[in-house]
Amino acid sequence: MFGRPRKSAAEKEAHAIAEVFMSVIDRTQATIQFAPDGTILTANANFLDVLGYTLDEVVGKHHSMFVDPAYVKTEAYLNFWKALADGKSFTDQFPRLHKNGQVVWIQATYAAHVDETGRTTRVLKIATDITERQHGIEAIAKGLEHLQQRDLSHRVPISKLPDLAILGKAYNTAVAQLSSAMSAVKSLSGKVERTAKEVGDASSHLSQRTETQAATLEQTAAAIEELTASARSAATLAKEVEASASNAQNTAEAGGKIVEDAVGAMSNIEASSRKIGQILGVIDDIAFQTNLLALNAGVEAARAGDAGRGFAVVASEVRALAQRASDAAGEIKGLVHESSASVKQGVGLVSSAGDQLQKIISAVAGIYSHIGQIATGVSDQSFTLNEINTGVSQLDTVTQQNAAMVEQSTAASQVLASDAQDLGRQVELFHTEEDGSSQGRFGASGHRQNRPAA
Repeated sequence: MFGRPRKSAAEKEAHAIAEVFMSVIDRTQATIQFAPDGTILTANANFLDVLGYTLDEVVGKHHSMFVDPAYVKTEAYLNFWKALADGKSFTDQFPRLHKNGQVVWIQATYAAHVDETGRTTRVLKIATDITERQHGIEAIAKGLEHLQQRDLSHRVPISKLPDLAILGKAYNTAVAQLSSAMSAVKSLSGKVERTAKEVGDASSHLSQRTETQAATLEQTAAAIEELTASARSAATLAKEVEASASNAQNTAEAGGKIVEDAVGAMSNIEASSRKIGQILGVIDDIAFQTNLLALNAGVEAARAGDAGRGFAVVASEVRALAQRASDAAGEIKGLVHESSASVKQGVGLVSSAGDQLQKIISAVAGIYSHIGQIATGVSDQSFTLNEINTGVSQLDTVTQQNAAMVEQSTAASQVLASDAQDLGRQVELFHTEEDGSSQGRFGASGHRQNRPAA
């Protein structure tokens, strides 16, 4: 008895709150009520305004009048109402048909009202018109489709809803910047491809020239090595010739000494010949005096008569001997004179030979000096050629390494050219504003063609 008034007050308060809620919902939301089978029982003004109907045009009709006819025939639609009749609820975004045939998007909750027995008595739908938002989302989605198809020329329309407007502006700005960047990349990729091709051609030519240079340098190294070996042999022979020239100079100097001794001996012989001539003159004078004395003795013997006859014979014999001595002295004198002339001529010839031999000695000394200089020069050349040979060998090694590096560079440039071509092909797939209109792939509205209505 005492609890009944309090319960009634609570019920009144709950009823008042329910009325407030229903008033707010009816004023701000689109509502419609269905029988469990989908028959329309009633709808508020917001709902009717959204879909363009009057209440008389919808009451008693089925919910399917707002749905795409093709979807009505599906099992999913039948199961949807079957689930609602079983007391389930659904909240989602739904496309519905306006009276004029256009699609209206709503954010709606279908809720089954269940009585005390658990039976569904009616279905209440509370909805909000989100067509503008859905169109904005679809515009952005279609923009993303264009972006997916590498079309950077498409721009999305700016929605009237602030949040979608921010998103649309951000999308357009990003795509514009990406389009500008991609245009620059296209230009750069073409330049990179051309440059890579030029580098590849240059590297190929350089590789060929380097290989030719390496082969030539290898031949040059072999030739210089042979020349170095020849220079070593020439240096050895020059040393031997230098030694032979030194021996020849010593021999010539010894021969010059012998000629000097011969000239001295011939001079001594000439002096002896002059002394013999002087002695022969003395002998000739003695023979003359003896002959004169013999003549005087004969005159005295003739004066003596018979007493001096024997003395006269002796004087005659003495005179004959004196005459013979004089004749022999004359002959010896003539021979000594001839010998003296021959000795004088021999002295002249030996002296001349000594002069010539002295010239030969001087010439041999000059030859020895020149051969020494040649030997020194050949030795220096051999040392220099050995250093050149070492340098050319090192240069040959470096050239071979350079040739290998050039081959690697050529391969890298070819890979770069191939990558640049791939980059160019990938970049060409993007359609930018500079490439012209995109209506070849997309409709004039900017939306993909042949897309079924939601």
